[in-house]
Amino acid sequence: MGINFHITSVREGTIFNVMQFLSLEKVTGTLHVSFGRNIPEVSIYFVTGNITTAEFGAVVGDAVLDVMLCQEFAIKEVSFAPGRINQLNEQANIFRASSLSGVMLNVSKDVDMCESRPLIYGLLPMQAKEGKRTDSLLHLLHNFEEWDDLLTAAPTSDKDKPAPLPQCALLHRAISGGVIAYQTPLISLRSLKPLLDIVQPLTEKETNNLRGYMRSLLPNPKATHMSIDRFYAFASAIESIAQRRSSEVGDKARRAIHQLIQTTTKLNETVNA
Repeated sequence: MGINFHITSVREGTIFNVMQFLSLEKVTGTLHVSFGRNIPEVSIYFVTGNITTAEFGAVVGDAVLDVMLCQEFAIKEVSFAPGRINQLNEQANIFRASSLSGVMLNVSKDVDMCESRPLIYGLLPMQAKEGKRTDSLLHLLHNFEEWDDLLTAAPTSDKDKPAPLPQCALLHRAISGGVIAYQTPLISLRSLKPLLDIVQPLTEKETNNLRGYMRSLLPNPKATHMSIDRFYAFASAIESIAQRRSSEVGDKARRAIHQLIQTTTKLNETVNA
């Protein structure tokens, strides 16, 4: 009987470990990677332990691995089903390297060097200026042919950033130029400085705890913004620290948080109007 498993607790590095295991076991079958119940799955096909093809809708081949590693934080479930695939999509072939370690090393370099990544938040819903909507950025990538004309028409800018995937470079340009925007309000990390200043100086323990908590709330390590729902959680931690200083400092922190939320919400309403 072939290997068959289902993982519902996905942490950083899980995908590489799973793929390495499948490679070592020389399996033949399909690795399914899920970003959530309503988001299409990634399918990666193995033949005797070798990755042959990968598909995520309009994104195929090596590019799928870039998307998967870049958005690893968003992965919810991983499962493997043994069995041969009768017909493979030749356009989805993996070309980069003959070994899994070589493939993943190249992908890791791509993700690390991607300059568009700070604005690529896979799970957030998006809306075009013309009113067109999608349930998430990952949906947009999966169904990219439906958005290609709109994003390609976005004017070039000195804010343009390169990316391993041309789709992501176009997305960055369109988001920066206001052609498309996230429907969820985003808080700029730069705007958090005045709030953090209220509770300075922080103890070493408070600093380490906040850094760790911040990292857990961000959609990727290079993120420049945080969704407002996650900001509420971070603001609660700041407010707790401020309250321990004094009731006066706590009140000051609450006012700053309220002002930041108001400003962000109004800005988002303007962008999505």
